[in-house]
Amino acid sequence: MKKALRLVMFVVALMGCATLYAQDEIPIPTEPAKVQKDDDVQARFRAILDIPLARNLSLEWSEQARMHNNVSDLDKVISSIGINYKALPWLKVGASYGFVNVRDEEYDKKTKETLVEWQNRHMVNVDVTGSYKVGRVKLSLRERVRFNFRTDSVNKYEHSNPAISLRSRLKAAYDIRQCRWEPYAYVELYTTLNAVTAVPNYKQYEVAYKQYISRVRFSVGTEFKINNHNRLDFYYRFHMNQGYDVRYKGKSGDLKTNHSFNEKAQLVLKDPKDMGWRHEKQNCHVFGIDYKFKL
Repeated sequence: MKKALRLVMFVVALMGCATLYAQDEIPIPTEPAKVQKDDDVQARFRAILDIPLARNLSLEWSEQARMHNNVSDLDKVISSIGINYKALPWLKVGASYGFVNVRDEEYDKKTKETLVEWQNRHMVNVDVTGSYKVGRVKLSLRERVRFNFRTDSVNKYEHSNPAISLRSRLKAAYDIRQCRWEPYAYVELYTTLNAVTAVPNYKQYEVAYKQYISRVRFSVGTEFKINNHNRLDFYYRFHMNQGYDVRYKGKSGDLKTNHSFNEKAQLVLKDPKDMGWRHEKQNCHVFGIDYKFKL
């Protein structure tokens, strides 16, 4: 009995040492400050050219403009080119490249002005879509891996480059008899695969990554077939967004903080927006129109 008790105490001691070692090697920083942003109304407009190359093979070129801040500012301009191949009657694969001009805003505390700068990004998508028809309802599941490459100089502890995400979309479309309208609805999950997470000091610790669902998208819309070459797509999308923003002090490498302690030695945040590690949430309402011309 005594030997068993000693063995248990020895194992517990080893686990305690391992825990202390793990905490020393992989520190757990303070929980991120929670920031709830105001809801935003956005708009998107896209023109698509579909060029058949061979049987079940096509080339697609598109231009898209996106607006945000309650449709008051141009947010992104995206030029894309991609190729799609229908491998089987129920299976389609594709890949595309997009050149992105994105609006970047930064508030200058000295001048109290918002500085606007346009930056270039490169976007690569790889898609696999499976479909199945039940009566007049067409179900499809699309899995898309996206790589976003930044061209500006960034701290690898603050931004992943490239940022990699998995986008899973389940869609249902209804084919109305002898009608040019085809309504649809879908839900889509955005999973960020290599988001950076906070460390107390990036000069002392290795960069750390995490995975989380960064967006849940619900969409309803309808396609309108003008003729065999022209189509329109009208839609509304609701986005539930979340993300982790990490900022450090450049010289020391420490996480930025803006806090104080009260008389009971409890941590009091002065302004969560100025914290070096923030958990941001925002809901967005997106209205859009796509026009597609097929040769």
